[in-house]
Amino acid sequence: MSGAFFFDLLGIMTSIPIFPFSNAHVNTILANHGPRKWLINRRAKALNARSEEVILECGDGVRLHGVYTSGRELGKVLVTLIHGWEGTAWSTYLQSAAIRLEEAGHSVFRLHLRDHGPSHHLNAEPFLAIRLDEVLDAFEQINRRFPHERAYLGGYSLGANFVVRVAAFASERDIHLDGAIAFSPPIDPESAALAIRSYSVYNRYFTDKWQKSFRKKIVVFKDLAEHDTLLKHHDIFAMHEDFIPRFSEHPNASSYFRAYALTAENLSRMDVPCHVVMVEDDPIIPVGSVDLLPVLDGLSLEVRPYGGHCGFVERLQLNSWADDMLLALVEHNAAK
Repeated sequence: MSGAFFFDLLGIMTSIPIFPFSNAHVNTILANHGPRKWLINRRAKALNARSEEVILECGDGVRLHGVYTSGRELGKVLVTLIHGWEGTAWSTYLQSAAIRLEEAGHSVFRLHLRDHGPSHHLNAEPFLAIRLDEVLDAFEQINRRFPHERAYLGGYSLGANFVVRVAAFASERDIHLDGAIAFSPPIDPESAALAIRSYSVYNRYFTDKWQKSFRKKIVVFKDLAEHDTLLKHHDIFAMHEDFIPRFSEHPNASSYFRAYALTAENLSRMDVPCHVVMVEDDPIIPVGSVDLLPVLDGLSLEVRPYGGHCGFVERLQLNSWADDMLLALVEHNAAK
């Protein structure tokens, strides 16, 4: 699957969004709030009622949580989706994608990263974006427990960063993947953290969500209470600077961010065809970081002008063009 496929097939979807969806911040808010959240939650009731929660036993005693929905064409196509940082399987953008795929007859697995969704009690050590091995382990488990003829992977924001890395290292594990698509991944995580900090509303939003998550962790793992000074931060970068030396081998935030950046230093190959989609008006993931993305066989890039951060809405129907792209990837390849 080449990048040319996406440009040829998905070019017909490119259009100028009507007001107010041409505003990056409106689109960013719609990613998980407002009328779109109400609409998608309402539409997702049947999907969630048919879904089952799953615990995946990964290496070194790590357990991850997920939600599986079997498709109408059982055993044909499975699409695994990964939410963004502090998102869940029930985030608006993820449920929207799951609904679209399930309506088309495909099975969907919504994977929770460590300490996301209802999973804070599963592992004593807190979430770090550098914990790739456990996500690779999770995909091995998904393949074994839910075998399908074809398997695809989609992710959003930080989840998209994981998607690219999983696609790059799939051959090291027993991971069956036919293609992957990554929407708005932080290619340079440090620049993303600085972008968040530059907007007071986003800085406060993500800092509050991270601290709320850490409070949940303290409730079930009392020893973590000695780190409760982390809850006093009001700056997302400063909280990283304090958090990272406590829970990783990295001496500071910059070292940690470099460890999972999508650069030539960290990505030497691409085992699974992977398409990266960036948005020019994204206020959280700077589009200029695409210059750091390495040129690799199987890795393709598309930059779209509008969509904000994981909003991807253009019209009053509040549908997502990212859902269209994901479904096109799956059905183009499934038809082969």
